[in-house]
Amino acid sequence: RPMRIFVNDDRHVMAKHSAVYPTQEELEAVQNMVSHTERALKAVSDWIDEQEKVSGEQPETESMETAAEEESKEGGDQKATEQLTRTLRGVMRVGLVAKGLLLKGDLDLELVLLCKDKPTAKLLEKVADNLGVQLAVSGAARRGDSLGDGSGPHIIQSVGDAAIVIKNTKEPPLTLTIHLTSPVVREELEKQLAGETLSVTDSPDVLDRQKCLAALASLRHAKWFQARANGLKSCVIVIRVLRDLCTRVPTWAPLRGWPLELLCEKSIGTANRPMGAGEALRRVLECLASGIVMPDGSGIYDPCEKEATDAIGHLDRQQREDITQSAQHALRLAAFGQLHKVLGMDPLPSKMPKKPKNENPVDYTVQIPPSTTYAVTPMKRPMEEDGEEKSPSKKKKKIQKKEEKLEPPQAMNALMKLNQLKPGLQYKLVSQTGPVHAPIFTMSVEIDGSTFEASGPSKKTAKLHVAVKVLQDMGLPTGVEGKDSGKGDESAEETETKPVVVAPPPVVETVSTPTAASPPSDQTPEVG
Repeated sequence: RPMRIFVNDDRHVMAKHSAVYPTQEELEAVQNMVSHTERALKAVSDWIDEQEKVSGEQPETESMETAAEEESKEGGDQKATEQLTRTLRGVMRVGLVAKGLLLKGDLDLELVLLCKDKPTAKLLEKVADNLGVQLAVSGAARRGDSLGDGSGPHIIQSVGDAAIVIKNTKEPPLTLTIHLTSPVVREELEKQLAGETLSVTDSPDVLDRQKCLAALASLRHAKWFQARANGLKSCVIVIRVLRDLCTRVPTWAPLRGWPLELLCEKSIGTANRPMGAGEALRRVLECLASGIVMPDGSGIYDPCEKEATDAIGHLDRQQREDITQSAQHALRLAAFGQLHKVLGMDPLPSKMPKKPKNENPVDYTVQIPPSTTYAVTPMKRPMEEDGEEKSPSKKKKKIQKKEEKLEPPQAMNALMKLNQLKPGLQYKLVSQTGPVHAPIFTMSVEIDGSTFEASGPSKKTAKLHVAVKVLQDMGLPTGVEGKDSGKGDESAEETETKPVVVAPPPVVETVSTPTAASPPSDQTPEVG
């Protein structure tokens, strides 16, 4: 299918995406709250580590650290050893923050606090109490921004959810949930499933195992998303738009979250080429409309679980049928140019107003910078999502081709005449300049010790201009004088320095010297 038919869909999807994308103020508030909390948790970890060393609760840990220092002199190895022996090993971003899927009005943020051992209610209380102290004395409190206004944020200990909840006291009213968990929880579960007996007895106040397992799963989901979906063209944009659809349309609500992310990545990632936002959205609708979520469908495989797991296993039969029917209806609307109804927006005018040249495009790929504890490999500059911005250059190419087709009848005669007069001439490419979508080629030819140069939008056209210039220098007819007779009389010298052609004014080297041709330009073509 020609990609041109999706240009209108691209415009509507990108317009909807811009409407639901968070404002810069909202993203800054999220960044402030998350980064300040991460720093405070690092301070809490240091405080707990010092407390345990002073109280002698970790004699084995101290000996392990001492042995590690004796064996390794490198600071990196020492830090790694200390990290393994700490009670709090690290804090990671998960959910919407880690995946960059925040929309306007999203107020719930998530972090995962990894512990060395199974987290307990006592540890949760200790972390929550000291976290309030660290936030109160942090720079955030002194500056009075997102997390500091004198009273400080509200910290809630939710033992039943194995989490600490921080509520912001300023606008926007953000809520940050810190889930406590440990890799030990999953390791013990796998041993139990394998039939092994566990010799270690759990503390009576160990936090809920299912909550800890869910936190570990969210961490795997965030890592998978950053590795598979973030670099996939149009994928994140389509997920954000469909997240809005899941909020507006109750039928789609069961897909919200992890199932939707898996569905979009699988639908878009299996295409044989990169797609624009409109075509990518239609492909996701096609997958749903084909019955992938129906009881007899293939389902959505969860790649983050060791056992074969269906990510939509929680849906009942009626929900599956409703989602499939809704996707089929949306696909029909899109096929008949009614995608705006699916997106819940007014149709855009057929011709969009031109954007000012000095307007900087918004980078939609990364919403907030990654944390230092959970760094991500920087991505390459994304391909342009808006197909409308590419259309002017396509129009220029079409106009250029039409004008080149009109030119050869006069200029070809000049080239043929020159080849008859001077057989065996060798034309050389001097340079290629200009952007990729509108290159300018400069060709040269040497005749009787004199070098003639001329330029054009293609090598062929540049050769024609060179031939015209040579014939004019010889005082011979070129076949284009008649076309220019109505424009006024020009002297022979003017004609020599600026040949007259029918095509739009080409860039022509105005100096003809008997010296060698100028060296090619070192400039690399600039990607438009």
